[in-house]
Amino acid sequence: MERTFADWETLRIGAIGCRVQQMTGGVHLVRTLKVWPRMAAAVMTLSLVLAGCSSDKGGTTPGAEGGGAAESGGKPYEVTLYYPGTPQKDVALVEAEINKKMEPKIGATLKINAIDWGQWDNKLNLMISSGEKSDIIFTAAWQNYTVNVAKGAFLPLNELLDKYGQDIKKNLDPAFLEGSQVDGVNYGVPTNKELAATRGVLVRQDLADKYKLDLTTVKTWADLEPLLKTIKENEPAITPFYMSNTNGNGLLENLDWDYLGDASVPGVISKTAGTTTVLNEVETPEFKEAAELARKWYQAGYINSDAATSNVFPKDQAKAGKAFLWTDGMKPGKDKEEEGYVGYPLTQIEMTQPTITTGDASGAMLAISRSSEQPEKAMQVINLLHSDKEINNLLNFGIEGTHYVKKDGEENIITLPQGVDANSRTYNPGAQWQLGNQFLNFLWDNEDPQKWEKFKEFNAKGVKSPALGFTFNSQSVKNEIAAVNNVNKQFKPGMTSGAVDPNEMIPKYLEKLKAAGIDKIIAAKQEQLDAFLSKK
Repeated sequence: MERTFADWETLRIGAIGCRVQQMTGGVHLVRTLKVWPRMAAAVMTLSLVLAGCSSDKGGTTPGAEGGGAAESGGKPYEVTLYYPGTPQKDVALVEAEINKKMEPKIGATLKINAIDWGQWDNKLNLMISSGEKSDIIFTAAWQNYTVNVAKGAFLPLNELLDKYGQDIKKNLDPAFLEGSQVDGVNYGVPTNKELAATRGVLVRQDLADKYKLDLTTVKTWADLEPLLKTIKENEPAITPFYMSNTNGNGLLENLDWDYLGDASVPGVISKTAGTTTVLNEVETPEFKEAAELARKWYQAGYINSDAATSNVFPKDQAKAGKAFLWTDGMKPGKDKEEEGYVGYPLTQIEMTQPTITTGDASGAMLAISRSSEQPEKAMQVINLLHSDKEINNLLNFGIEGTHYVKKDGEENIITLPQGVDANSRTYNPGAQWQLGNQFLNFLWDNEDPQKWEKFKEFNAKGVKSPALGFTFNSQSVKNEIAAVNNVNKQFKPGMTSGAVDPNEMIPKYLEKLKAAGIDKIIAAKQEQLDAFLSKK
C-alpha cells in the first residue's frame, strides 16, 4: 500500500513520541507534537502508533539498565564518539578490543571518530546544523560550549548522570560538575584531570642545551626573546615560535582573563585582580601590549609567516623537527606527556600562576548530542571511561604488546615495544585529557611516577576567580555573538600572529566589533554576573 506524506509524518512523530515516552514517561510528548503543527490530523492515529511503544523505559534497547545483549537478539547499539585529534592507523583494532570488553557490560559498542583539528569546527557545525546522528561529542569552554548549548546541540545530562553516571559522580570533584553548568544544568561531563590551569610554553630541551640557553631566566613573555633570536640565527630550518589557528590565540591567549564560561563569547574579567567589571579585551592595554610584542617577533622572523592561516598543530610541526617552542596549557608533567608524541626532549615553562575558573572546570568535556538515538547508552559509555581502567587505557593507549608494553614489575608504567619509535607508532591519540578519567591512565616511563599526586597539589594552589561557578547564558544575544565571531575571524588571527600592525588595526577591529553588537553582549554578561555574585 502506498503511504501518503501524512502517513509517514504520523509514523515519524510516533517514533519520536516513543523515544520521548521511554526517556521521560511521556511528559514532553505535547512539546514534541508542537514541532509539526500542520500534522494535527495525524494525532488522531498517533495513539495506535504509541501503543507499540514498550512500557519499559529502555524499550528494546540492549542492556538499557546496564545489562548485556538485546533481548530481541538485535545488534547492540553503536555509540559514536567524536573528538578533535589525529586519526589513528590502528583505530579499528583498538575498537574491536574495546568492544569485546564493553558490549557484555552495557550492551553497546563504540565507534571512534578522531577529526583533524583543522577540520573540527567545520565538522562539528555541520553535524549540529544537519542533525546527523551522533552520540558523544567533545566540547569545551574554548570550543563554543555555551554557544552550542544555546543552539540546542547538546542534551541536558542531570537525570542521565543520576541514573547512568554514578561512577562519574563518585570519582569527579564536585567543582567540575558545578563549575561547568549552564543555569544549573550540565550539558557536558568534564574530564577528571587538573582543575587549576596555567599557560606557558613547551621548549625543545635538546636545542636549549645545544646553545646553552638558560631557561630559568624566563619569567615574562618578553624574556623569551633572546632564546628566539639564538634559534633564528643558528637553525634556519626551525621556526623559533610556532603559531597556528589550532592552538588558540598565541600571546593573546595567555593574558589574565576569565571568559566567564566560554572563550568564544566576548567579555572578560581579570582572574586575579579581584575586580568583576566585564571588559572588552580588545580595548584593554594588555591586549595591545601582547599584540605589539607578537608584531615585533613576527617582523623579526621568530614567528612563522603563515601563522594567521596555518591549521598545522604546533606539536605536529615539532614532531617534524621544525619548531623550537609553542604555547600551551600547562599542568604537572605536560612536557613529558608531549615528549612521547613529539619524539624530542621537552621542558615546560609556566608563564602564569595557576588559577581556577568556570572555563577550567569546563575545559574538556564529553557532551551527548541531541541527535543521539540512545543517550542512556552514550552516558553509560562515558561512565565507563571514568571508571573502567581497562577500557579507558585501551582507548587512550591502545593494545598491550602492540602499542605499548608494561615495564618489568610495573602495573601502571608503560613504554614503547621494541623497534617502535615516535614516528612509527600506529596508535597514539594523545587525547587523554579529553577522554574520561586521567587518574586511571598509565604513565609512560619518562613521566614522573608521582604525577597524579602532583596534580592534586597543583589544584590546591589554584587561585579562584571571583566568578568561579558562573557561566553566561548566551541565548538572548546569540545573533550578536555570531556577528562578533565573524569579526573575530577576520581580525584576530592577524593580530595574534603579529602579521598586522596593531596600532593600525585595533581601531578598525573595535569599530567592527561595536557594529556587530559587542557592547550588548558585554552588558548582558555584566547583568548576569552581577546577579550571580549577589546570590553568593
